[in-house]
Amino acid sequence: MTNNLIYQEIGKRIRELRGNDRQKDWASRIGCDQGYISQVENGVTKPSLAFLKSVSSMTNASIDWILTGRGDKWCGFKSYSAPSVHSGEDTIQKLKDNPKLLLAVDKLLRMKGTGMGVLEAFYEMDEMKIEGLAEFIGAK
Repeated sequence: MTNNLIYQEIGKRIRELRGNDRQKDWASRIGCDQGYISQVENGVTKPSLAFLKSVSSMTNASIDWILTGRGDKWCGFKSYSAPSVHSGEDTIQKLKDNPKLLLAVDKLLRMKGTGMGVLEAFYEMDEMKIEGLAEFIGAK
């Protein structure tokens, strides 16, 4: 199979994962151009590793499946338990008590794709990575 046909197959799988989302919205969340997504989906260009990782993270699809169409389509879900009612109320109270935090979260939510991407990235980080980021930006 030529590279062009392989890229077309990869593009079809990525298009399938995008579903009804617009390329423009994905581009905003991933941090690439809409045209790049179009080229990847049409098999014109090969997807970068960073792009594949972003698609996998956004959709929970296996990179192996995206590239080959074989194996499990979906990655194993991380176990997530919703915060208890007490914990959720505590978090809301902390936001109410600190207007700067509330405004920061509000700003991210208003940024739509990009802001949600930032919040999702924080969700994916473990405490050590968050502490490293805090140290890097001087917030620690």
